[in-house]
Amino acid sequence: MKNIHPLRAARRKAQRLQTLGCDQPICLLCGCSEPMLLRRVTKRFLELHHVVGRKNDRSFTLALCFNCHALVTENLRGAGVTMERERDPRKFAQNVFRALAVHHQMLSNACWRFSNMVMSEDENIESGNGK
Repeated sequence: MKNIHPLRAARRKAQRLQTLGCDQPICLLCGCSEPMLLRRVTKRFLELHHVVGRKNDRSFTLALCFNCHALVTENLRGAGVTMERERDPRKFAQNVFRALAVHHQMLSNACWRFSNMVMSEDENIESGNGK
């Protein structure tokens, strides 16, 4: 579909980049880099993900897109990670290690996807199908 107001669209994109605070924003997990889909990390959009749970460590955070944040939270629940701070040190450690395992597994999967994307782009460029 043709954009009948390209200058307005460019202005909106520039404003969004300014709001996001960088020229090349990206979601750590899915790789989404479309500024118009991403939101600034705020409580309103829940993009600030506490890797081992907010009650376990308030400062260990990542910026994720809305969809990835929901997926990570669901994966944490599926792994039995509680969102409450455990008083028993062994249960606390188990909770943190499970949360880290979920994080590293999802990050590993993202790295494989990004690696495959790079190889696909290189193959397209070599065959003359790329940019």
